[in-house]
Amino acid sequence: MQETVVKSDAGSTSKTLVACAINLLAVSTVFMTQSIFLEISETFKIELPQARFAFSIVSLSYAVSFIFLGPAADKFDLPKIAVSGLLSLAATVYFASLAVNFSLFLTAMALVGVSAALIPASMFPHVAKTSPQDKIGAYVGLIVASGILGVIFGRVSMGIMTSSLGWQVSFRIIAFLIFILCIVTFFSLVEKQEKREKNNQKLSELYVKSIGIVLNPKILSLLLAGFSLFFGFLGMVTFLTYRLILPPFNFTSGEVGWISFAGITALIAPFAGSLSQKIGIYRIIIPGLLVSLFSFQLMGWFLSIPVITIGLLLLFFSLYSSQPLLFLLIGQSVPADSLGSASSLYIFFCVGGGSLSSIILGPVWNSYGWPGITIVCTIFLLISLTIVSIFALKK
Repeated sequence: MQETVVKSDAGSTSKTLVACAINLLAVSTVFMTQSIFLEISETFKIELPQARFAFSIVSLSYAVSFIFLGPAADKFDLPKIAVSGLLSLAATVYFASLAVNFSLFLTAMALVGVSAALIPASMFPHVAKTSPQDKIGAYVGLIVASGILGVIFGRVSMGIMTSSLGWQVSFRIIAFLIFILCIVTFFSLVEKQEKREKNNQKLSELYVKSIGIVLNPKILSLLLAGFSLFFGFLGMVTFLTYRLILPPFNFTSGEVGWISFAGITALIAPFAGSLSQKIGIYRIIIPGLLVSLFSFQLMGWFLSIPVITIGLLLLFFSLYSSQPLLFLLIGQSVPADSLGSASSLYIFFCVGGGSLSSIILGPVWNSYGWPGITIVCTIFLLISLTIVSIFALKK
């Protein structure tokens, strides 16, 4: 009996690692333009501030897709959704590398966002449903951490590869890697139809339930906390590229990529998820958000590269100690058969906040520069902290 349990846990772990690998690569495609704004502007002969729309469009289409994918994830086979998404993603990333003008490139990136969304929309609930009960905190932390590493991998790898190979060749390399992982996913995660539990509810009923989740005051408040958190986080990270490639720093795309590697501290997420089951969720979230606030100030008001790097290290460390725990709070408040909708809504609010920040903060950057970005992002992080603190006090 014990041997069977050990084998089951080992199988669950290996499948979780595959889910994490494909989620990492999918998320990386959303963020891979952030470190190459200069090269994009030079290729398509556009002004440098316009290049940020390469990220805005892909992240916005990625976020909006989760509105429609949540109920579908509750209805259909999750690994098959992931395989379909990977095939589509490989094709759209390759298509983006062939774009001859900026409009066509933005169209391709919008399709990249939709395709990329299929992977986390299916793998988040898949991991939550297949994890052993005593390890669900750690496994959910792993899938969240893989998404964060995707942010880092996208920024770092694309910056480094672009500096030596150009962004078009770099895009094609990423497309090839996605295709290889698609094959791995098909043979490791997709099971025979009869082994899967079927959801007999109509898709329309699942969409109605999804709307009901949003209308729940507690869940809506937590979703807004995620929105505010990512508005501040991705606002700072996106415009940090502009800050670093302009005087007094004058970084290259490769150097922007290397400093982004500071985000490796996001690996704390699985440990935060596991620890929260022992000491309580709020005892981790609130200190994490306070450290995030401190990191914003280090990044925002100092000209020293070591200090900015320390700020990035603290930001990823603290933010991803907190972000997966918000998802756990939401997951505790919805039925098991609505986990797909809940996780998709959470990603929609988080990434949607980050997408809107890259659009809305443009005029702030033009008028007030980096200090203006720091102040606005700090305000949004304070909003998130306030919401979570209210729940903690009630608890």
